[in-house]
Amino acid sequence: MKTERQKTEHSEADCRGMAHSIVDHSETRNLQSTPPKANCPEIDRLDIEKFLEGPEERRQEIILKYFEISGGGDSDLGIEHIPKIVEAGFVAICLKGECELMLDYIVHEFKAGRMCVGVTTTIVQTLWKSDDFECVLLATNLEFIQYINMPSISDLFITIRSNPCISLSEEEIKALPAYFKYIKLIYERKEHMYRMEIIKQLIQVLCYEVASIYQRDRLLEKRVFSYKESIFRKFVELLSLEYKKERRVTYYAAALYLTPKNLSYIIKEVSGQTAAEWIDYYIMHNVKILLTTTTLTVQQISDRLNFPNSSFFTQYFKRATGSTPKAYRSAGKKR
Repeated sequence: MKTERQKTEHSEADCRGMAHSIVDHSETRNLQSTPPKANCPEIDRLDIEKFLEGPEERRQEIILKYFEISGGGDSDLGIEHIPKIVEAGFVAICLKGECELMLDYIVHEFKAGRMCVGVTTTIVQTLWKSDDFECVLLATNLEFIQYINMPSISDLFITIRSNPCISLSEEEIKALPAYFKYIKLIYERKEHMYRMEIIKQLIQVLCYEVASIYQRDRLLEKRVFSYKESIFRKFVELLSLEYKKERRVTYYAAALYLTPKNLSYIIKEVSGQTAAEWIDYYIMHNVKILLTTTTLTVQQISDRLNFPNSSFFTQYFKRATGSTPKAYRSAGKKR
């Protein structure tokens, strides 16, 4: 139970994004709140790179960090006193106790047997934790949701953003932390020749486990989409079909009967990423697969993705990754 002092400390609403009303939804207690006022200090950003051991790890394609959080005191993440923007995809599982966890200005009851998922840039703050609180968390620079290849990916994205905390079955409570530890074990085997390839596959397995849990509870079918969410769904569906031929935001805006400015605003508001960032992701994800799993030449990949020439394609790839396609392919073979 919280003391009166703790309750008072957490009632300072403006800059901490606290709530004005309480709505009970069975296992999750949401406190609907407002974003910070314009004159509040800018929210700190929490990048998992600050927890890395050295420069070599920062140069990896995949950066991953495993946390074990326990007790009612401060954690290594430093999210107990002020909200922070977590620039990582993450999955957290509460093993024991409970806490009040604010995600994007909505406060959730995060207790034993529940999972919490962050799919993109998320504002996070722990408002209160019980003394017996125990949680495991896996964070990565990859966005978990984008590792799932399924037709309803936009629906799943929106559903997780709207329902980040969900109850687990007894089987899932045992299985998911085991996934975390095994991924951590492989990640730390730095001399393993195929370490990164294995990590990618294990993260994908975890992604499908998360998707299965949301589909099991039929949250995707229950979801009623707003106008902006419907636009986002149509955009992602169109993008998945056309990204090999079209990279222009203007093209997708026209197809959805919107101005480029309006489309970009809507996509950013719903997903936390701009329309251009989504387009770049789809292209780069496909390019990386072609570079690491096929023998296609750079010219052939450039042609397949409708770039004007291989030189333009190489510049595009280098801006996004910091290396040329050939260098990226060579690095993949050495890992």
